Amino acid sequence: MPHSKKKPTNIGLVFLHTLAYYRRALRGVWRYALARPQWELTSIVPEIGTLRFHQRLRPDGLIVTANTPAVEESLRSWRRPAVNVSAVIPGQRFPRVGVDNRRVGRLAAEHFIEIGVRHFAFVGPAQQVFSSERQEAFCDAVREAGADVECYISKSSQGFDPLGLHWDLEPDVQRWLRKLAKPVGIFTPNDIWGVQVLMACRRARLRVPDEVAVMGVDNDSLYCEMTRPGLSSVIVPAEQIGFEAVALLERLLGGEKPPREPLLLPPVGIRSRASSEILAIDDEQVAAAIRFIRQRAHLPLQVEDVLKHVPVGRRTLERRFRTRLGWGLAAEIQRTHLALARRLLAETELSMQAVAIQAGFQDYRHMARVFRQQSDMTATQFRATVRSPTRNPQ
Repeated sequence: MPHSKKKPTNIGLVFLHTLAYYRRALRGVWRYALARPQWELTSIVPEIGTLRFHQRLRPDGLIVTANTPAVEESLRSWRRPAVNVSAVIPGQRFPRVGVDNRRVGRLAAEHFIEIGVRHFAFVGPAQQVFSSERQEAFCDAVREAGADVECYISKSSQGFDPLGLHWDLEPDVQRWLRKLAKPVGIFTPNDIWGVQVLMACRRARLRVPDEVAVMGVDNDSLYCEMTRPGLSSVIVPAEQIGFEAVALLERLLGGEKPPREPLLLPPVGIRSRASSEILAIDDEQVAAAIRFIRQRAHLPLQVEDVLKHVPVGRRTLERRFRTRLGWGLAAEIQRTHLALARRLLAETELSMQAVAIQAGFQDYRHMARVFRQQSDMTATQFRATVRSPTRNPQ
């Protein structure tokens, strides 16, 4: 008998490729699909006319960015299993995989608090779920720390713009920025908004980061590194989101029921750049000690090393640290090493031992112990969470 070929499985990828988040999520899909040679991946632009054309192709399943009600309704009419990796419109009816937006907002607040910011603000769009969730968590974390937060929400009636080109409130934003108490830390829901806030600061003649520190989300290197000053950003595990989304789609294709709740992954950490490299601390000795520690994060620092650099006694400096930050010198050294280790684990292919040495730890065992003490996962689990596995599931 002739050998019968297995029918290929066609997966429709309903994405625009304009943002780094989308491209990294697609890379996660690709990594998963490498172990499935019978799969065919079809790129579909999420526009109504294009969707009508591709509906005739009848893909078996879909990974989608349902950013408008019209796109969502069109895709639902296909009656195909689908997983959404976008969080723009409320009440979505597709299973969703994404980042935990509330943890993103809290992480941004914690970063500003750690660098000594005492005034806080948020700038973002209205009626977009990812932005609202990040704003709410950011404000909650700031208020829990005993501070107030000012919010500027766009009055624009335009919906989500995946190109990020819409900005009709710049004069209003400039006036609002000038009125804020300084120095202020401003959180924006993604890097596009962060870049545009930086533009508004320049035109309002406000100094970044001395008067205004700015933080975005997504760590889109094109946006973050081409702007001046470079934009700090919360790192989102976009590639892992794509990987988990297509893994869920495969289970749905196999007959599994859709989950009732979205699968939310934690943010990776903060990629600090010049837009938030400020130490808004009104204690010269504490600020000098922190600068010394951060400039030498790659070295195995001891408290004694810091004391040689800062002309004040250990007991006095420890007391000032606890008053200003809530923790002591040793804890600040450890937090700085750990932040560098997280970045290296997320952004490089270095071995665990190499990461440990380059992040200022004595060795991998030392780093692993600190990771377990300070995180809810090991260093190995952290790397696996923020990156798609290099080996594909069979």
